[in-house]
Amino acid sequence: MVISAEELRKSLTAVRRIIEELEEKLELPETEEVDPYIRRRQILQQIYWAQNAVGRDELMIMLESNGTNYAWIGQQVKKGYLFLSPIPGGGSRYSVTPRAVREQRLEEDDREEVFALSRASEGSFAEDWDNEEDSVYDAL
Repeated sequence: MVISAEELRKSLTAVRRIIEELEEKLELPETEEVDPYIRRRQILQQIYWAQNAVGRDELMIMLESNGTNYAWIGQQVKKGYLFLSPIPGGGSRYSVTPRAVREQRLEEDDREEVFALSRASEGSFAEDWDNEEDSVYDAL
């Protein structure tokens, strides 16, 4: 099979283009995907901790900082997790529903739970660290 010089140039150009596109993708910053359920809980918890009453502008800042958009509000209202109430004179106030507090455990602080779990496991890690079997690996 004979390949012409023109066909070879076209193929090499196509391969170079593919390689350049792949290199460009490697240079893009990696974005970490956030679980939408975790994100929902985080936003609802922020609203709840903000005295369970935020205005539209505050909520939009929260949504933007968590990488979501305005459509999220409607989804949470429909799910029964977010309540929208009009403010006299115009505007709206957003608050989480009792259902959201209960189902999403918004009163709990995950950081305290992680700290408590880490403190509870300190003893077992210390015992394991001093284990006779592990001392064999220390000598290596």
